[in-house]
Amino acid sequence: MALVKINGVTYELDALNEEVKTHLKYLSYIDSEIERLKMQLGTFHLSRDQVGRLLDIAMANYAIQQTPFENTATPAPDADTQA
Repeated sequence: MALVKINGVTYELDALNEEVKTHLKYLSYIDSEIERLKMQLGTFHLSRDQVGRLLDIAMANYAIQQTPFENTATPAPDADTQA
């Protein structure tokens, strides 16, 4: 004899009609999918954090290997300002 609580009232599962049992099955499925998706989202958050850390390391290594930006020279004066 399985019992189920719906809106604070306990019922015997076998005594419920098929429509109610179908709705309970759907709710159970939806709840399990929500939990699965929460786990998947947690995994994605962890993966994103790890990839972000790897990007930080790669950018630090990249910066060490680079020479200063060569186009930082002072721009040539405009023709209007030349006398």
